[in-house]
This record gives sequence, C-alpha cells and structure tokens, in this order.
Amino acid sequence: MNKKTSGTKRLYLDGIRGLAAFAVVVSHYIQVFYPAALNGKPQQAHFKWDVWYGHSPVNLFFNGQFAVCLFFVLSGYVLSVKMVEKEMDSDTYLKMLQSSAVRRYIRLAVPAAVSVLLVYVALIMNAFHLQEIGGTTWTDMKKNYYALDTNPYTVMKAAIFDPFFRFEAHPYNPVLWTMSYELAGSFLIFGFLALFGRLRKRWIVYAVLSIALIQTYFVAFLWGMLLADLLKHKWVQTKIAPVLGLLLGIYLGSAPYTPLMGTMYEPIEIGIKYINEWIQFNIDPRLLARTLGSVLILFALLRLKVLQHLFGWGKLAYLGKVSFSLYLIHFTFLNTFSAFMFSKVIHHFSYNLAYAITFTVSMVPLFILSHYYMKYIDQGALKLARLVEKKMAASKDKRKAKADDSVFFG
Repeated sequence: MNKKTSGTKRLYLDGIRGLAAFAVVVSHYIQVFYPAALNGKPQQAHFKWDVWYGHSPVNLFFNGQFAVCLFFVLSGYVLSVKMVEKEMDSDTYLKMLQSSAVRRYIRLAVPAAVSVLLVYVALIMNAFHLQEIGGTTWTDMKKNYYALDTNPYTVMKAAIFDPFFRFEAHPYNPVLWTMSYELAGSFLIFGFLALFGRLRKRWIVYAVLSIALIQTYFVAFLWGMLLADLLKHKWVQTKIAPVLGLLLGIYLGSAPYTPLMGTMYEPIEIGIKYINEWIQFNIDPRLLARTLGSVLILFALLRLKVLQHLFGWGKLAYLGKVSFSLYLIHFTFLNTFSAFMFSKVIHHFSYNLAYAITFTVSMVPLFILSHYYMKYIDQGALKLARLVEKKMAASKDKRKAKADDSVFFG
C-alpha cells in the first residue's frame, strides 16, 4: 500500500461500516415483522417470498451475524493498520499501542452505558409495545421488557460492567452482547502487536491463534489484523484476486440462518463437516462462512477502486459516522416507537403496507436520534477518552521526573 493511500482518510471503511450497521437494523425489523425470512418456517410467512429470499444472497442485506462478523474484522483491521503500515521506532510503536489501549474502554463504555439508561427511561415511561404486536407479527422474539429489574444498582451494573465482562445476552439492550467481544478482541490485537507485531516469524503465531480461535468470534479480529499485515506484500496485489474474493465473500457471507443442506449453500455445510471430523472440532459452518466472507469482502474493498468510490460516497460515509449510535439505540427504538406505530396502522392497512409505512416513517426519527447520539454521546466519549489519556500521561511524566530527580540528587 503506497504512502498516499495510507495517509488519506479511508472514507470507504466508514461506508461499509455504516451499511453493516444498517443491515443489523434491518435484520431486527425482519426478525420482528417477517420471522419466516430468518427461521424458514412457511407458517410464519406474511409474504409468499419470505422463505425464498431468506435462502438467497439477498439475505446478505439483513444477515445480522454477517454484519457483526464484518464489524469485528473491520476492528481488527482498523486497530492494527497504522501499526503495520508505518515505519517507527520501538518507543513510538509501544506508545501508540498504549494510547489505543487506554482509550478503548471509555470509548466503548460511555455510549453503551447511555443506551442502557435509555431502556431504563423507556421502562419507567411504559413505552415498550413489542408484546402488543407479537400475536400479529408471529415473531419468535418474546422479550418481556416489563419483567426486567429496575433496581438502580442492577441497571448501573448492566450499563457499565455487564456489556464488557460477561459474554452472554444482555437483558436490557440485547445488541450489547457484542461489546464484550469488541473490548476483549481489541486487547487481543494490542497484545499481539506488542508481543509479536515486529517478529519475522509472527506468521506462525497467526496460524496457531487461528486454530485456537476458529470456533469463536475472536478469529474475526485476528484475521482483520492479518489482512492489514498481508496487504503490505505485493504478492496479494493481483487484479483478479479481489474480484474473485468479492464474489466468494458475498456467497459465504450470505449463508442463511436456516439449514444449509438442500440450498445453494450446501457445500459450506459439507466442507465444514469434513473439517470437523478431520480435526475433531465443532466449528459452526455459518459463523466460519460469514467470518471468511467478511474478510474476503474487506479484501476486495481495499483493492478495488470502484468499490472504494462507491462506499466512500458522502451519504454512506456519514452512515458510518453514526453507525455505532445507530447500532446501540435501534433495538430499543424498534420495540418502542416502531412497535407502537405498527399497532396503530395495522388496523387501517394490509400487513405488508402497514410494515412499509412503519419502517419508512421510523427511519426518520431513528436517524435524527442517531445523529445527536453520535454528536453528544459518541463524540463526547472520544473526547473523554483523550482527556483521560492525557491525564494519565501527565501523571506518568511527573512520576518519572520525580524518580529521575531522586536518582540524580541521591
């Protein structure tokens, strides 16, 4: 990668991150209003094509797990790319890693915590309406928000601690299950770079860790970092590889939630079955397919100018800016505003039209809220993280100066 490319802001990465966030939004709306597209059960279909498009590459646009895998691969790439691209001395290298590590928790924790507090406010206001529409939408999502504990201590713990240190579903804001992986995955990157980032034989470590982590989401972070490391080498800069990678990435990434056997995705199931029997693993074929698909699509994006121009388009780049905010608040918004609206319009329109009106109208306030959440909460977290980092650095410099004075004066 040349210096000009590495020195410019990669807006196309914001663009693809924004689309991934929007895919998660769509996936949850599909889960509530068109469950057959995800579970493949015809008896829950509201539209005759529900099961069909759930089995096709179209599901790439509402495949929530693929979008999450893409988030993790992007994190691995973005958190490491400057470290592997730039030539720097060891002190600068370690200072950059330390700086990133210090800021990471605050940068993630503040927006996540506020999203939990929003759920608490909605509970106090009796604003959740998911259960009112469940009998109409036939959704498998049976979440009862009003059974949640509203004790302030429990809520604060769920806001600050649980999303990052408990690898399980989050009771208040279910999308926060990814935060524990995001934080731990980030420190996997920082630790790898600190210990092995400058070793010539680090490829052995990549291989060992890939085998160790292949049954988990953490392999997505590792392969994102590996992608940044590999792209420095000319042998991966062929013209045909990115095109083939894009096509294969779309195929793998769109592996549906329903059984793969009997569909165009059957080779994935068969291939992973043989691998599991060979190495005695229990690899989830969908998770591995979506992770590999994410890596290949990102590889194509980093190598194809036409994709970079497409994903770097201003509107998509802006979507990337609000993506974290959109991701954090959309689930609560869906189960409050959108559920309430659908409960009213369904009495006046057909099911599909009522959904179309609900979704279209909902996107306007959702994006407005996401914009201000990004502006005040997300950006505020970034400023706070930088401030804490500066305070810690200043305190460290003072301690070092005192120690030097003590040595100098005896």
